[in-house]
Amino acid sequence: MREASALLGLVRVDGLGAQRITKLIEFFGSAQAILLASHHELHQANIPPQLISGIMQQARRDNDADYERISLQGISILGIHDPHYPALLAQIPNPPLILFVRGSMTAFAQRSVAMVGTRKPSGYGVDITRRLAHDLARQDVTIVSGLASGIDAVAHEYALIGGGQTIAVLPSGVDLIYPERNRWLANKILASRGSALVSEFYPGTKALPPLFPARNRLISGLAQGVIVSEAGEKSGALITVKAALDQGRDVMAVPGSVFSEQSAGCLELLRQGAIPVRNAHDVCESLGYAIQVPAEINDPLLQLLQVPRHIDELCRILMRTPADMLGELLMRELRGEVSDQGQGFYVWRRQ
Repeated sequence: MREASALLGLVRVDGLGAQRITKLIEFFGSAQAILLASHHELHQANIPPQLISGIMQQARRDNDADYERISLQGISILGIHDPHYPALLAQIPNPPLILFVRGSMTAFAQRSVAMVGTRKPSGYGVDITRRLAHDLARQDVTIVSGLASGIDAVAHEYALIGGGQTIAVLPSGVDLIYPERNRWLANKILASRGSALVSEFYPGTKALPPLFPARNRLISGLAQGVIVSEAGEKSGALITVKAALDQGRDVMAVPGSVFSEQSAGCLELLRQGAIPVRNAHDVCESLGYAIQVPAEINDPLLQLLQVPRHIDELCRILMRTPADMLGELLMRELRGEVSDQGQGFYVWRRQ
């Protein structure tokens, strides 16, 4: 039995928990040794009888076969001592002993930021999240979020539009996309080089309310800082903020209108000392990232489309008629130069 297979078996024992498994590995020397231990040896380790029963039952399973079955589904299994296990996550208190990953291991970058917020953003919230995610991706900053509707989905999508990497952390097994309405986005993430779906929950685990705080802890754990771009006073995004503070991560917030309920959470965070950010430059400066200056662009339209812009704005700046502007955008889209983002927004598709 390989060590990773044994660890996979131990995490399936109900009630055992990561902290107890870690202590048992220290006591016995390895996960394999735990599953090979006798009833008497487990009793000497002060393990309650019901857990001894669960461990011995798991020891009788073919854990190597379980490992192979999961791997054949395109799911990578990373034990905490695996060289591919994300270094940032390993630094948090009580990190997951096993991580399940669909996608690329290169997604676990050191330059990474979590973006979270309300599931029902305003137009302002959507716009600032688009710009931040897109521009941070342009700075080779990986965007981490939770695949939820609203701010999460916008952050993932515009990280990809910016040509960058994104990590979606699920409150379910990585084989069960949650929410189902964002399956299209999960598929885009899996099709994008350097991006991934991640979970600490065994494949086949359904999303349930008690699992969401654990998911949020991983979102902040996989990043060096957390940005709240728009959140109400009782937004679930604030759970991620609490986890970030416990993990020693920087917390950043986008200022919003004092008249907007959707900005109440951000304003309170700023009052409590969160770092105010307006753009990708602010974020990179706060985290100590070197700012990459893009090469000069001579094409006026592409210069404008470094960030998503509405066709009406393009017409106004370039003094073009809507029909003329639309014709050029369609032509450039066919040439692969620009991407239609829907609702009249376009962005430069860099090769």
